[in-house]
Amino acid sequence: MGRNQGHVDGELAEFAVAAALVSNGCRVSYTHGEYKYDLVADADDELLRVQVKKANRDTDTPWKYRLFTDQYDEGQVDLFAGYIPESGETFYATADEVGSEFRINAKSGEEMNEHNRDLAKLVGEYTFERAVSRLRENELTEGGT
Repeated sequence: MGRNQGHVDGELAEFAVAAALVSNGCRVSYTHGEYKYDLVADADDELLRVQVKKANRDTDTPWKYRLFTDQYDEGQVDLFAGYIPESGETFYATADEVGSEFRINAKSGEEMNEHNRDLAKLVGEYTFERAVSRLRENELTEGGT
């Protein structure tokens, strides 16, 4: 009996993101059961709920990818991690950055004019470190300190 390809792709994305998180110095735990997040990343003793998404290629512009994130409410997920199977790249965004859909550009900045580069969400800029830093900044702002 064949498996649903979407489920297989999702599992592969989870493994790729877990490996990338380990490379970033995290310990990674997997959830069991129905949760809004797939992984728990232990980053310097801070537990982060990570929802993994396989990035879908935009048919009109093959260097653009999107994540569908409309099924999540505030406070359910700390970070969204995207995985681009064609390149093996991972990228990270905080829940407040993604909205109901998140688009990212897989081109390098050198391939764009300055105006487009300034507007683009480049995959190489959406690192784990950047996302965690932004998450901590948001917590400080919301905490009033």
